[in-house]
Amino acid sequence: MRPLRRLFKTLRNTHDAPGDETFAKSGPCERCPRWPALETTANGYTTRAVSSSHHSIMTSPEFGTSAARCTGCHARYPAPWVVKGNEPMPYDDARDATELTGQERPHGLVEAEYTISTSSGNDWPALPGVDYATLFQPRSRACEPAEAEGDHSFRTGTALISVSWELAGTWAVSVEGAASLESADLIVEEMARQLGEATGETALHYRVNG
Repeated sequence: MRPLRRLFKTLRNTHDAPGDETFAKSGPCERCPRWPALETTANGYTTRAVSSSHHSIMTSPEFGTSAARCTGCHARYPAPWVVKGNEPMPYDDARDATELTGQERPHGLVEAEYTISTSSGNDWPALPGVDYATLFQPRSRACEPAEAEGDHSFRTGTALISVSWELAGTWAVSVEGAASLESADLIVEEMARQLGEATGETALHYRVNG
C-alpha cells in the first residue's frame, strides 16, 4: 500500500498559502456571479475543486493549510471545498493513463491501486455486525477468501483484491492480476457501490495508478 501512502502525502500537500498570496489572494471574489469555478494544485498539477458542506480528509484545515481559489480572479475561497470527484489523480503515471485513450494498452495481467471515500468528505459510519466479505466482495462475481496484506483480501477470477483502512474516511484497494484495467475498474466500482448502499453514503472511487 506504499503508493497510497504517497498519495495521501501528496494530497495533504495541496497548494497552501498560509502567509502570502502567491497562489490565492485575500479579498472577495471579483467575478459575477461570484465563485464561478474553483481550482487548487497537487503535485504540480492544477486540479478542479468544488464547494462543499464539509472539507474532505485531504483539504481539512486540521491536516494543513490547503487553499482553493477562483479560477478567474484568484481570490482565496473562504468556505469548505473538496477536489472535484472525477478529476484524475495528481500523479504523472495516473495522468498519463488518462491520455491513453485511442492507444492500445499493454497486454497481460495488470495491477492497480484505488481509494474509496465518501463524496461528502465524512468518515464512513460504523456497521456493527457486517463482515468484510459481505461489504466488499462483489455480489455479481464468484469470490473466495485469500491471504494477503490488508484488512480483507479475496480472489475473483485471476485478480487478488486487498482492502485496507489507510486513513480516516478512506478505504484503499489493491488489485493484482486483473485481466485488464477495465476489469479492475469494474471490480472496484461494484465494491464502492456496495459500500455506499450499506452505509447510505455516496461512494467515490479513484484509480491512483495502474
